[in-house]
Amino acid sequence: MPYRNIVTWTTLISSHLKYGSVPKAFEMFNYMRAFDESPNEYTFSVLLRACSNREFWNAGLQIHGLVVRCGLERDKFSGSSLVYMYFKGGNNIRDAWRVFDELLERDVVAWNVMISGFALVGDFCMVQRLFSEMSEVQGLKPDNSTFVSLLKCCSLLQELKQIHGLLYKFGAEVDVVVESAMVDLYAKCGDVSSCRMIFDSMEEKDNFVWSSMISGYTMNNRGEEAVHFFKDMCRQRVKLDQHVLSSTLKACVEIEDLNTGVQVHGLMIKNGHRNDCFVASVLLTLYASFGELRDVEKLFRGIGNKDIVAWNSMILAQARPGRGSGRSMELLQELRRTTILKIEGATLVAVLKSCENESDLPAGRQLHSLIVKSSVYHHTLVGNALVHMYSECRQINDAFKVFVDIVYKDDSSWSSIIGTYKQNGMESKALALCKEMLAEGINFTSYSLPLCISACSQLSAICEGKQLHVVAIKSGYNCDVYVGSSIIDMYAKCGNMKESEKVFDEQLEPNEVIFNAMICGYAHHGKAQEAIVVFSKLEKNGVAPNHVTFLALMSACSHTGYVEETLHLIKLMLDKYKIKPKSEHYSCLVDAYGRAGRLEEAYQIVQKDGSESAWRSLLGACRNHNNTKIGEKTAIKMIELNPSDHAPYILLSNIYTVEGKWEEAVKCREKMAKIRVKRDPASSWLI
Repeated sequence: MPYRNIVTWTTLISSHLKYGSVPKAFEMFNYMRAFDESPNEYTFSVLLRACSNREFWNAGLQIHGLVVRCGLERDKFSGSSLVYMYFKGGNNIRDAWRVFDELLERDVVAWNVMISGFALVGDFCMVQRLFSEMSEVQGLKPDNSTFVSLLKCCSLLQELKQIHGLLYKFGAEVDVVVESAMVDLYAKCGDVSSCRMIFDSMEEKDNFVWSSMISGYTMNNRGEEAVHFFKDMCRQRVKLDQHVLSSTLKACVEIEDLNTGVQVHGLMIKNGHRNDCFVASVLLTLYASFGELRDVEKLFRGIGNKDIVAWNSMILAQARPGRGSGRSMELLQELRRTTILKIEGATLVAVLKSCENESDLPAGRQLHSLIVKSSVYHHTLVGNALVHMYSECRQINDAFKVFVDIVYKDDSSWSSIIGTYKQNGMESKALALCKEMLAEGINFTSYSLPLCISACSQLSAICEGKQLHVVAIKSGYNCDVYVGSSIIDMYAKCGNMKESEKVFDEQLEPNEVIFNAMICGYAHHGKAQEAIVVFSKLEKNGVAPNHVTFLALMSACSHTGYVEETLHLIKLMLDKYKIKPKSEHYSCLVDAYGRAGRLEEAYQIVQKDGSESAWRSLLGACRNHNNTKIGEKTAIKMIELNPSDHAPYILLSNIYTVEGKWEEAVKCREKMAKIRVKRDPASSWLI
């Protein structure tokens, strides 16, 4: 160019910055000054915004000196860029405020930079103050950038609705960025209907807003709608990114839809996200939930640069019930041996989850040792996982020691240790810990409260149970299905069916858990007719019964000798609800036949079922009806199934004694003594 002015220099510098060539932009700036061309406010503005990167922070301070030297520090363009640099590059609120305060003219851009800066550092009160001063004192109309900054401060649905109202109040022409941010926030606040309303009103929809809608449906447990929305997105030929694919796969996990998940996997490969850790980690979880462990392994090995999230997902995929800790421990060792990734608390929690019984205790102790040596030893989440691991491995004392060592005990910590004592038959200790938890200022949750109420059930401690019932009402948990069912069960086991019925009638939307608790309560008291009436209500309400429902009903019917009703329930399970009866259901049928004295029919059924519980029911019936012929066969079969059980030996000995077979009776007792089978001693709460 034969002649260059400040405009051409600034344009060239701006072009280099636009394409990421910051050093080249500074080189052009130095050339400009060497040609005695004085920079103006626009030149400084583009350079200062580039200096918001920490890498060029020192250069930004030098440019600030030049701005002062040129007398442009109070200009609205260079001044607002200085404010931006101090906020974004150094989180220096004092210097940013000083520059802003000295500006001669503050336009919307300058105010937006300040509002955005305080939103960035999380000072939401200051954001509100600046917004009020800008609109009410200065009389400036906020634009889309202002509202984007305000939306960053939203954490509650009410706040979001207020900002939504301000958009209408100021008559702002909302762009796709603001609308997308609102869709995302409404989804995170749980208001999916408002989310969809804004989405439908948008003329232009980008990837982010589609992703926000799918993510919103997924995080609010509406997976089927998320999948349907994803299919609409594909029909619209919107480009799929990793966020959309990940959210859709999460929905597939929620609704257990493997077929759609496989199709998403195909689209993931087609759109170039085959090795994306973000998407592959969710896909691992989906395949693992269906037991497709070969696909899980193949997918994991295909990821190029595995991050810690991918490793954690793989370890969790292997930590499935019944698989033990072996594979998870192998993966942890491989992670430590082959990568330089830092092992996080989530990684160790994932491996601890695989320790599910006493055979996994050595692996659990090794993990505990590794945790003690690491920096995550005092993390509450890790401590809670250790408590759970020792509880699963039946090491109650070790679980309590770990609990004591947790520095910051949250409600999950207390719930874990209370659940540990309750599940291991130490209900009194569980209730004592419940009192300690309240003394520490930790309130009940919908998880800890049912545990404590259940402990009262086992102890028949109705006074403490009533107190917890009051707590449930005051805290609003009485309508929670798990709390409500535990209260119904507690009153039933304490012998107060009237209170159980009252609590049952108070449930607004009872599901199968509530109905099962009520039916089990009646079954516990042998009230078969009442249990059948509740079952009729369940069917009228359109609630689908499950295995537990039929087991409770059949137990109630068998206790009262209702053979035909028990048979009808078996047929109902198979024909109407397509539920395959388990051994416990056949045991109830055997018990019903036994109580009715129809031992031959019971014996025919138990020969087909063959479970220990069914044989035990028949053995009791033979004893009650003095049927020595079937009783002898049953006792011999039970000894084969469980040689360490004392009951069949004693009954068989008594049968031989009644029939005068003294030698056989003596041999039975001698065999019992030889293998050291002892009768369980009686116990009493009174002594």
